[in-house]
Amino acid sequence: MKTTNQHPDNKMKKINYIIVALVAILAASCNKDGDFLTTNVADSVTVDGSGDIVLTYENADALALTLYWSENGTLSLSNSLVKAPDNATVNTVEFSDTEDFARSTGLQADAGEYAMQFTAKQLNSLISRVGFTEAVEKPLYIRIKSQLGSNIAPTYSNVLKVNVTPYVIDMSVGFVLDSNQSETGATLASPASDGVYKGFMGAAGWYNWYLREGDGTTWGNLGVDGSEFRMSSDDTKWNFWFPGLEGCYYVIVDTKAAEWSALLVPTLTVSGDITGEMTYSRKLNTWTLTYNAAAAGTAKIKIAGTGKQYNVSTKCVDDAAVDTPVAFGAAGSQITFGTEPGEISVNVPAAGEVTLTLNLSDPNAWTCEVQQGAGEQEEEAQKYLYLVGIDDGNSGSWTFDYTIKLYNEDDLNYAAVCNVNSLWGYQVATEIDNWTSVYKWVSGDAAAGTLAMDGTDNIPAPTPGLYLINVSLKYLTYSTLAVTSVQYTGIADNWDLHDMTPTATPGVFTADIDITAASSWGFQIIINGDWGQMFGGSNGELFYLGSNLTDDAAMAGKTCTLTVDLCKCTYSLTEK
Repeated sequence: MKTTNQHPDNKMKKINYIIVALVAILAASCNKDGDFLTTNVADSVTVDGSGDIVLTYENADALALTLYWSENGTLSLSNSLVKAPDNATVNTVEFSDTEDFARSTGLQADAGEYAMQFTAKQLNSLISRVGFTEAVEKPLYIRIKSQLGSNIAPTYSNVLKVNVTPYVIDMSVGFVLDSNQSETGATLASPASDGVYKGFMGAAGWYNWYLREGDGTTWGNLGVDGSEFRMSSDDTKWNFWFPGLEGCYYVIVDTKAAEWSALLVPTLTVSGDITGEMTYSRKLNTWTLTYNAAAAGTAKIKIAGTGKQYNVSTKCVDDAAVDTPVAFGAAGSQITFGTEPGEISVNVPAAGEVTLTLNLSDPNAWTCEVQQGAGEQEEEAQKYLYLVGIDDGNSGSWTFDYTIKLYNEDDLNYAAVCNVNSLWGYQVATEIDNWTSVYKWVSGDAAAGTLAMDGTDNIPAPTPGLYLINVSLKYLTYSTLAVTSVQYTGIADNWDLHDMTPTATPGVFTADIDITAASSWGFQIIINGDWGQMFGGSNGELFYLGSNLTDDAAMAGKTCTLTVDLCKCTYSLTEK
């Protein structure tokens, strides 16, 4: 598809070039004073296109409109010895909601181009500039403006009328996407629809994400090293990423300033008629405090704490994060957020065990209320899945010995390295010795595919060898990656890749390391020299895509042996 959006400077350079070129030709052709030249466009331009159009968000990337027009006739000058430059005429496609084009917007076509196509998203965005604001059918008027130069009056084609039903672009909501740009269900709010989106997000350490606006524009981090919290919407963007601390963040995404910020709220304290420390649920995006109420009635409380502000100045450096007071209040029935606590009135329904809940999941309507009992509890995801049949070529039977470990609770992603030798394919079990609650194959091959509970067949296994196996129970997918090498990086802030040595035990690799100094960022274990395939962790446990390992800090100045077991997801760093 050909689009004609250009930087304004490029348009101006093109027009200036045409005028300068034409002036040069005219100057060379005029031999005496009084020899004036005039231009003439002999034929009119005719524009044609599609019929009535109904735009839908679900088909935003589908082709919605094709325009094509005739060449702009024969361009000539009154002196037959003077020739006009090729493609001297600038054609602009103009759109309006009225036949007189009193309000219009235009797109300039490239030289020599006589057609233009638009997806539903592109057309919907374009017509919103000329008054199409509701999902109601209206006539759209289109014409071609042809112009030889800025000092020459333009000519216009016939007017094409097309009835268009747009979809409403709601710029008051920003949609949080995961690292694969899939919907997460979370949103941020822009009540003024001004491109500034705010709200609370529960984020794991280093959580990767994007934000999509109502018009389809997707924002991520500027794709330049050292540009944390700077934004971009072009194709070179990276994902946003949070700091390494898990928890509750107040997020502001400012598309106008092309910057975002994350204010970590590590704790909240309740004072007044109810007192205590609240507990945060990342999955539910709620703060709760369960206590025994002496009686039913109205309780007046305040909620406050101290946050840590991360932004373009601090980047993701914890020590640089700015301590910032955080507090909640009330304005009528609305819960507010700021730096000074305000009084909040809540209704206690009964004496006995009750739970105060501050719910931050809806960025347009935070709530604070007391309910009987322990309140809604976050369901914990299981920590392991079991690959039944993955190694029967080695063990001689199907066992529950091989596990993959949870590394992303939001998407229910599990991964580990396995020594595969499967004779009949394998299944993914959810608990030990449960042969009925298993996921089986639906589509795909040994490299990747889809799953279903009680699918049609065993999952096809790759040829025997060491593989990184990744399963998502949220998206019901699986993938395998042959492990050909393992490296470590980041020790003493040396981010070169250093090969580790395989041992006689499949999945176990070692390396002797001189730790000359503690790393500022910790270190990582890399698979196949691919930075996207890394393990981090802590306290002897490895996690796929986990936070950087920091055990080297206690070993500064020593020579150590680093041992990793990628099948059991463990590691050790011991002094030699």
